Amino acid sequence: MHKQPVNITDTESALALALALAVTAPSDEEHEEVLGYVNQLAGTLTTEEIERAKETAESLVGRVSVEGWF
Repeated sequence: MHKQPVNITDTESALALALALAVTAPSDEEHEEVLGYVNQLAGTLTTEEIERAKETAESLVGRVSVEGWF
């Protein structure tokens, strides 16, 4: 599968990537670690920004690799 680079330019993009990584984390421990980042990032965004990040995360699952993140 071809992996495309992810461009993180703002908090919303960072949340989208963190959500995608949380879904694809190879272990419960790593999933929990990423959820900590998800909660921190989400706490700085509006509901609308969070919803957009969720939609973006759905499109990232399968395109981002957890390799090198954990």
